[in-house]
Amino acid sequence: MPKIWIDAGHGGAQPGAVAFGRAEKDLTLQIAVLLDVELTRCGFTVAQTRTTDVDVPLNTRGPLANKWGADYFVSVHLNAGGGRGAETWCSITGGKSKALAQCIQAELVGLGYVDRGVKTRKGDDGRDYLAVIRQTNMPAVLAEVGFIDSQEDMARFDAAKAAQAIARGICKHIGVAYKQAATAPTFTSPPITGLTLDTSSKDLAAGAKYTVLAKCKDKPTVTTTGRDVIAASAPRLDPQGRGWLIDVQGVPPAVRHAHIVVTADGQTAQCNFNVK
Repeated sequence: MPKIWIDAGHGGAQPGAVAFGRAEKDLTLQIAVLLDVELTRCGFTVAQTRTTDVDVPLNTRGPLANKWGADYFVSVHLNAGGGRGAETWCSITGGKSKALAQCIQAELVGLGYVDRGVKTRKGDDGRDYLAVIRQTNMPAVLAEVGFIDSQEDMARFDAAKAAQAIARGICKHIGVAYKQAATAPTFTSPPITGLTLDTSSKDLAAGAKYTVLAKCKDKPTVTTTGRDVIAASAPRLDPQGRGWLIDVQGVPPAVRHAHIVVTADGQTAQCNFNVK
């Protein structure tokens, strides 16, 4: 049976797109973990870029799959930018990459997503623009499972159904019978230990709000430097059980830098904001 590499987009300090209090890195991980279960049940040998919330450098993802000897590479992402629907990217060379993308795209559209089609992009050097497709030695695709900033797509989002759809697409392309589970698998978040915070700098318009997710078990303390630049809310429990949410708002008409410092479980992390 072919060996399948599953690549959950982003992770750790790289949250990907963020909207409605949800981060792309969390949703891609949910799909990837459940996709592993689906493909393993169907008889495939599976490996993953990450199974927890860690930052795996972009330029190491393809090489990891190459070293493992994967036969196919499937990267999972969510889109953003004001649109809606699913799309699947493949290599500019077509072949098995395009055929696999077409099968996965058809299954995602079957979940009710708007069909944005199978897409390719050529870089300035004439090769594939997407690193995970360009740097892999095997047929590779990147599936965008809806728009994280679309209320319609997020109302439809279901990690288990997305994983099943991608698995069905892979099975159809390879010619393997898809084995339906007796009960739908569910994603179980790993226990929260320590403190995880996206520490990358954020651009924030004066008057706009950004929600920070602090992954920690106990309620964190939050201090603000630059109170005339940003205002931070008291932490509130994330309804999805991922930790605590902190709303940060730019204070008009400030145009400066400021940051919050979050402390929990004996650890401290800082998140910077550029208010424009």
